[in-house]
Formats: sequence, structure tokens, C-alpha cells
Amino acid sequence: MTWLWTVNVIHRNRHIPGPSPWWPGNSYVTWVGIDGYYYSASWRFASLFGPTILAVRKLTKDPILIAETGAAPATGQPAKITDLFAGVRLYGLLGFVWFNSVHIKDWRLTGPAALAAFRKGATAYRSSAP
Repeated sequence: MTWLWTVNVIHRNRHIPGPSPWWPGNSYVTWVGIDGYYYSASWRFASLFGPTILAVRKLTKDPILIAETGAAPATGQPAKITDLFAGVRLYGLLGFVWFNSVHIKDWRLTGPAALAAFRKGATAYRSSAP
């Protein structure tokens, strides 16, 4: 059985702290999920997810999945999709789940450029998988 423990990205401006106070322990966790969204065009994978990945790595070596993410079209969605695939590869993560819905913002994949970036990233990711 796989147990997914999910936390939000650390975000000091939004008062979202590190995950250590909520760590249930290795006997309750198989994978770690991280939720985080590209709210700004200036945000990059390393600054959005990197601090949380490092904090999780201090707790466990369990595989990490970006369990919920998205980028609004106004953030430069195609570039964020490319950044997301590159970051997942660079950090050696399991992958990610795209929140393809409207909630607070429109997180859906919109337009041919975003869809093309997603297809390209998925194809490259799949061909590089072990």
C-alpha cells in the first residue's frame, strides 16, 4: 500500500511554514506530495518548490511527487510548463499532477502554445524515464 503525505510549498509571504511540525513519520508515509502553483510570471521551479523539497529531504528520502500544480495563462503558461518538467527531472521527482480546473484562477491548459509545451515536456520526460 502507498501512503501519500502532502504539504503546501513553503511560502513566507503567505505564512506557509515548513512541513516538519506535521511529519507523521516514516511508518505512515511512502511518497511525499507537494502542492504549489505558479502565481507570478517571475516564479521558477527552484524558488517555488526547491525550499520545500529541501525541507522534505531533511525528513525522509521517500519519493516526491508534485501532487497539485498549475500556472495561470497570465504567468506565461508555456514557459512555466517547460520549467515544471525541467524541475521535476532536475530534482529527480516522480512527476506532477496538473490542476486543470478553474478555482481562484483559471489553471486549465489554454491555447496551442501551452498544449504544445505540455506535449513536448511529456514526450521528453517519458523518453528519459528509466
